[in-house]
Order: sequence, then C-alpha cells, then structure tokens
Amino acid sequence: MLRTKQNVTSQLLKQFVTRKRNYATKSQKSKNSDIQLPPDNSNGLDVPVEETINAHFLKREIGSNHRKWSSILIKYPELKAIKRQDAINTVKALKQMNFDVETILQKPVVLHQNALTLENRYEVLHECGFQPITLILLSKFVTVINKTVSMLKSYGYIPFEVNVLQNLCNSFSNVELSEKTFTELNEGMHIKHMRECILNAYLRQVLDMNDNDIKKLWKVYYRVRHRSFKSVQSVVKVLLEDLQFPKERIIKNAFLLHGDAHNMCRIITEIKRIDGKDMREIVYRRPKILMSSCDGLLKTLENVKVFGIHESAIMKCLEILTLGPDTVLERLKDLNSIDEFKVLGTNPRVLRLVHYQNKARLRLEYLNQLKVRCASLHILSGGSEKFAKFAREGVDRTKGRDVVVYLANIMKKDENYIRALLSRHPNWCHIPVLQVKQCYDFLRSKKFPISAISNNIHLLLYPIQRIEEKLNELHEPECLERLQLPVDNIYDLDNNEMLTLILYLIECEFHFTGDGIWTEQQTQPVENFNNLLPDFPKSLNKIYKYGMKPSRANQSANKPIELR
Repeated sequence: MLRTKQNVTSQLLKQFVTRKRNYATKSQKSKNSDIQLPPDNSNGLDVPVEETINAHFLKREIGSNHRKWSSILIKYPELKAIKRQDAINTVKALKQMNFDVETILQKPVVLHQNALTLENRYEVLHECGFQPITLILLSKFVTVINKTVSMLKSYGYIPFEVNVLQNLCNSFSNVELSEKTFTELNEGMHIKHMRECILNAYLRQVLDMNDNDIKKLWKVYYRVRHRSFKSVQSVVKVLLEDLQFPKERIIKNAFLLHGDAHNMCRIITEIKRIDGKDMREIVYRRPKILMSSCDGLLKTLENVKVFGIHESAIMKCLEILTLGPDTVLERLKDLNSIDEFKVLGTNPRVLRLVHYQNKARLRLEYLNQLKVRCASLHILSGGSEKFAKFAREGVDRTKGRDVVVYLANIMKKDENYIRALLSRHPNWCHIPVLQVKQCYDFLRSKKFPISAISNNIHLLLYPIQRIEEKLNELHEPECLERLQLPVDNIYDLDNNEMLTLILYLIECEFHFTGDGIWTEQQTQPVENFNNLLPDFPKSLNKIYKYGMKPSRANQSANKPIELR
C-alpha cells in the first residue's frame, strides 16, 4: 500500500527487527514451491472443418449412382457450398412429400432450399388446392402466389372444379370462416391477396387485432403472408395455451407468427432451465428466442459452457440466444484473439461483447487511434449515444467495474472489498483492466503468491517497467543500505515485504501522490487529434509533469495520500 514518506521506513524497520532470522536460511525456491498458477479457462473450442458435399455423400444420402451426381456437381458447382446436415434435412423433407430420387435429380437446385421452407410452401400450395404439387411449383413459389386464381386454373396448376376460397376458409379448424363473408373475393384476384384477406379475418377473431395492428403486421412483418394457415394456427395455439402469452404480447411481437410451432415446443421441452430460470419465463422476456432453432440453442449453450462462461452470463445477455450457433462459436473464438476482450472473459456481462462484437471491435480500434486506453465493457457494447459522449468528453477513465470484477475473480475476494481497497488510490479508475492483468501475470511469473499480491493490490496499477526496475534495484546491496534495512540480501525479505518496498520506492519518486502510475507514453499528445474526432475539448492535450493527468475536482495533486 502507499504510505507517507514520514512513516513507511520506520514501520518496515519495526517489522524486520521483530521477525525471526530463520528466513535468511530459506531458499527462494522453497518459499515459492507451493505456488500454483491459476488455470487458464480461455482456451477456444477446436471444431473440425466440415467436409464439402461430394458425389459419394449424395449417393449415400439420396440414392442413384456416383456418375449422375458427379455430372450434376459439375453442372451445379454451387451445390458443394451447402452444409451436409442442411442437405440431409432437405432430402428428408422432400421424401416425406413423396418426391422420389429421379424427381430430385431433375431439379437438384432444390437442395438449396431449407427443409422448413419447403414444408411450408408445400402446405400453402396444398391449402390453395394445387394438384399436383411439383418441384417446379415449389421452386417458383413466390411467382406462383402472385398470379390470379383464374390464370393458375388456366395453366392447369389448380383443377377448375376446386373452390380455392372455400379450401382456404376450411383450413382453419378452431374458428369458423364462411366464404359467404368474403363477397369481395373472386377468382380474378391474386391468390396472395386472397390468402391475406382470409388471414386478416382469422387474426381479428383469435387475437382481437384491429386495423392498425393488421396494417403494422403487413408493413413490418410482411413475410407472415407466406406462412401456411396450418402453421399460423399451430403457433398461435402454442403461444396462447402452452406459453400463456397474452394476446397483446403476441400482437406486439407479431414476428412470432412466422415461427415454427414444433420448434417452439422443443425449446421449452428440451431446454427446461437456464441458470435456474424457467425457459418459459426466459422466452417471455425475449420472445425472439423462439425464432431460433432448438438444435442451435443447444449448441450455443454447449459452446458457452466449453469456453468457461457461466450460464448466469447468458441471463445478462439473452440476445446471445438469438444468434446462430456458428456465429456465437466464431465470436467466442475471436474473443480470445483480442487481448482487450480476452481479459473480460470472467466478467458476468462478457456475452455482450459476443453479441455486439462487430460494433465493439470498431469502437476499440477507434479509441486506440485516439490513444484512449480505458475502454470498459459497458462503453464498448453500450448504446451509441453513451459511446459518443464518452469519446467526445475525452476522459480516459472508467468507473472501475471491469478491474474490480477481474481481480475479485482471480483473488477469490468480494467485489465490494476489492473496490474499497482500490478506491484508496486516487487514480485507480484511469488504469485499464488489460494493464492490471499484464501486471498481475508479470508478478505471478516472478513467483509472487496471490496472497502477497492481494496485500499490495495497488501495485497492479503501476507500469511493469517501473516494477521491474525497482525489483532489480532491491537486489543491489546499496539499495538495502540506503533504506537502512537490517538484512544482508534481498532473499531475507518475504514476498509481501518485497512488494511493499517496490511500491514504496516507486511512489517515493512522486512524493506519494499516486502519480507513479502514469507512463512516459502518456505524455505524448495525440497527433491530429481534432481531425480524428472533431469538437473535442482542447484541454485533453494538456501535458502534466508525470504524464497526461486527467483533471480532478476538489483534490490536490500534491497532497500525500495514505492507503491502509
């Protein structure tokens, strides 16, 4: 700890005199033999690269022979980019629709389509009365539903005797919709518009939607019009009955109507709880999670666990569950490649860096150009207005939350206790957590135990270069004589005493003001500062004797600080 110049030497002398001399016979090796470095839980997950699709794979999963698939891959090389599992799911869906291998060979590009998309399109065409439903109709789905009923009948896609309006009305099982109520609908209308009118009537009855709700639905979530009536009914039933969503919440999150009811049921069945919280409560807080695939959520939870991140971190950033598992895995691996991000790995809000990683990267690079070092997790992942305010104010400091959380984790101490200790140093909030980690790693590499570092926790705020200089200085006999210590060599001091002396020697040069933390690099003004970020206060370029010192109200820079 920092002490005043008047009493620190006397305190050390009293301490050394009362100590037993048997420490002189101890070797440095025996003193540090019980030291164990903390485990590194930041190792990434090694995932094998997925093999591309080839003729052998297609022959095994779909059928036919190797020669035919080889020629198809030559003609359609883009098929090789499809993920194997996606291709398997699509083929499975096609076979359930009674499409044989020869039919798939005639239209192999259908493998690009998602299995759920194909199933939905097939159901929509079935509800409208298309007979037969071919792969060409499925691949030209958007074009087909933008045609009039009469035109589709003339082309033979829909039999003339089929009453499309009646078919669509009968698609709903839990409400009664009569074709007589839709007098304005006729076969000269686009089939898309006909479906939209009928779906509007259903939503008015079941969810009590008004005109404004309907208008917003088609303006914002227009893709719902492509969902089959069977799918919409199933989703509404799950939301109302299984998840107990109020109608108002479904209307507010109308994108849920585009979801998959079976997937929603799987989510609440296979993922019972996260960090002790019921999954039903979680999806109520963040309904968008229901749009993620259950398999994807399971992979994301597994990846987060492998990277040593507790489930409680997920509860602080539920948005992470709305990202794809591959995206989450890639960003988790990138997290360990950036030192400023890696040091935050134990922070309970670290997943915010994963969710907002692209934005956080850009902000970090931007602040590095300005030579602003104290970029907290909150600033990097927070709102744009807060970041702009932080950047324009130009105050290179944080509230210390990241440093407190990091030290509390590695030292197994209470966060309030750590903050109370650090707060005794006047400039502790101006030191980035990365520098604290680097200093901690340096001291551990020198075999200093965690207990000694904890007792001299303020030393972690100082530049490694200064610490190393004073450590080397203590090995010189002249230094021990100058300090008037009753020891013959440095090895007569224990780890705690050595770190205390290092801290004393550093601050002695700065009159115990706490200014020993500033590095010489901080005395260099930013080049073209105003060009990098216009309208910044010019006071930021003010040079202080011991570095670029931020202005501190109601505090004298030369006043000795006593830290106990």
